[in-house]
Amino acid sequence: MAGPYFPPLEVAGQTLAFDHLEPFVLEMATQSRPNGVKIDVRFSNHCFSETFDAARHDDNAVAVWDGPRRRVFCPIRYGLSQALPHILKGLPTAHVYQTPEANFLRIGVRNDGGAGDYRVFFRVKRGAGAGIDLKLFVESAYSPEPAQALAIAHMSKVRFAVLVDKTLKGEKLKFHRKR
Repeated sequence: MAGPYFPPLEVAGQTLAFDHLEPFVLEMATQSRPNGVKIDVRFSNHCFSETFDAARHDDNAVAVWDGPRRRVFCPIRYGLSQALPHILKGLPTAHVYQTPEANFLRIGVRNDGGAGDYRVFFRVKRGAGAGIDLKLFVESAYSPEPAQALAIAHMSKVRFAVLVDKTLKGEKLKFHRKR
């Protein structure tokens, strides 16, 4: 049997597991596929880590590597990430926004009572067989500082089911430019 998707981390003398970020298959029906679509869901370590900043992080910060880039464990992101499976399982009936970087964003409510919202950034592409129709990769998830939050008023909103159908057909979404 393979090990966990993300191995446990030792943080402040405590072992933290990432069972909630194990890959799973999201199944949903769409207009073009009423019998269902299977979506392989996976997560980046950006859901529980942040960019290393020598001015903010000391040598005791728990390193999390993203390839050659050093990141550090973020207890706030880790706590918020507990809600990710629930948020993603709600996508079939949700709307998402296309960001300027051409990925997609789902905005949720923070599960820790903190101010602001919880933003989940992801990409969707066609699957690689084995009964999987699409792949959804969560690139990052965090609660931005208000001054750093992307303004959703300038983003295009689309139903997730429409995004799924378009991706299955290999079509690009066509958005009207907002002014």
